[in-house]
Amino acid sequence: MSPEGPDPARAHPPERRRFDAVHLWITTGASLIALAVSLYNLVVLHRQPDVDVALPHVVRLEPRGPEGNVHLFLQPTISSRVRAEDVEIITDAELRLLPGDPKLARPAFYWDESGTYSYDHASNRLSYQRTADPTPLVVAQDSPQQPTLLFNAHAWTVGPGRYEGMLVLHRASTGSPIEKPFCLTVSAAAVRAFTAAPERTFFELRDDVPGTPGACYAF
Repeated sequence: MSPEGPDPARAHPPERRRFDAVHLWITTGASLIALAVSLYNLVVLHRQPDVDVALPHVVRLEPRGPEGNVHLFLQPTISSRVRAEDVEIITDAELRLLPGDPKLARPAFYWDESGTYSYDHASNRLSYQRTADPTPLVVAQDSPQQPTLLFNAHAWTVGPGRYEGMLVLHRASTGSPIEKPFCLTVSAAAVRAFTAAPERTFFELRDDVPGTPGACYAF
């Protein structure tokens, strides 16, 4: 041993110095990855929920409701595919239906209530039961909504032709509503069936019948 003390090169051989450098880089890299993950989770959790709306393949029409009203039943699926700390609140729902024939009156639908169906095997018929007022719907990733919405139009008669429809869902997080367009076709034969049927009779209109052009809801 020299009088000046141990040789630094011998005290810290090249292998040890390389190990210390690699360890430092690994520790720094792990810290940066952890920071990036934390920032990502912070951004994801604090962003507004991304709400998706899907229309069903079936809508139900009650052309001869009580007191001359027309009821249209629509059951959308409202969901969020991403995890977020906040929830979305659907504050109101609108149904717009514009007839293609300008001679036909335009109905003024409003969200009257929500309900559910029950099936009677003996009569092979559906019946509808009211379950709730038109109250806000809370939507989160783990709580999708699939309400049966009853839209009511006073003093309107369904006429033949094509109708352009729009389901509009208003949400609390933004002033921009969610709009889902659809179309509906009513034939002259369907109108005759509507007129001949007893009051409170449901008619199913589907958009997935093979051979139906335009994928409109049709009877």
